[in-house]
Amino acid sequence: MKFKTKLITTLVMACLFSPLASAMTQSEKIQDINEMLKGNPAIIDSLHESLAMYIVQQGNYQKTLADYHDYMYNNPNLPSFGAKDPKLTIVVLTDLSCPWCKKLDPVLMRLVDEHPDDLKVINIYVPLKEHLNPINSATFAMRVWKESPEKFNKINETLWSKPGIHNVRSVMKVAKANDAEKYVSTDKEVEDMVAKNRQLFTDLGARGTPAMLIDGQLLPGYLPYEKLAPMVEDKIAEKSGK
Repeated sequence: MKFKTKLITTLVMACLFSPLASAMTQSEKIQDINEMLKGNPAIIDSLHESLAMYIVQQGNYQKTLADYHDYMYNNPNLPSFGAKDPKLTIVVLTDLSCPWCKKLDPVLMRLVDEHPDDLKVINIYVPLKEHLNPINSATFAMRVWKESPEKFNKINETLWSKPGIHNVRSVMKVAKANDAEKYVSTDKEVEDMVAKNRQLFTDLGARGTPAMLIDGQLLPGYLPYEKLAPMVEDKIAEKSGK
């Protein structure tokens, strides 16, 4: 019975917040919910608890977006590419050692190439795979971006191209190939930023990388070009008033 109640509650919540529900009017949604509850009174307590929890989580999520807004969108020390005055900015919680992040990066680059005046991508490195090592691909890339930006694109591309998880040896190999060994070291400011990136990741309720913030909505996981491109185009058109 507990499993059935939980299942029905989940279905009701899905009905409330799924894309299909957005096509219904508010009165239609309320009527639909009332019918569900009349037919399944056992789920009322569980649904009430789930809704209360959802409201709290949404409040925390919106607070996180507000608290970190300047850090994410107005921070020159976060690596980014694309338009200087974009209509749409995608913030990506990403990991240079994550295989799905490695697949997503060229998709985002392609979208920026297609919308050079309208789209910007900001990468927030969260080195989940290298968290035990203070010197990692994220700290290295962020130091290069901050202190030697002319080297960044080549180094960043090379870091993304390595299969599997980075370690100090692989990072040092990239650094030596680009005369950037001095950036493979600890840096208090960069370490603090990586720590803040991880806290942002946690506060947003993300469960893994990649995760994209698009117009205030957190989209977890990898999305192929075929799915992401229409979303980006629609958002740009919406912000352009088309």
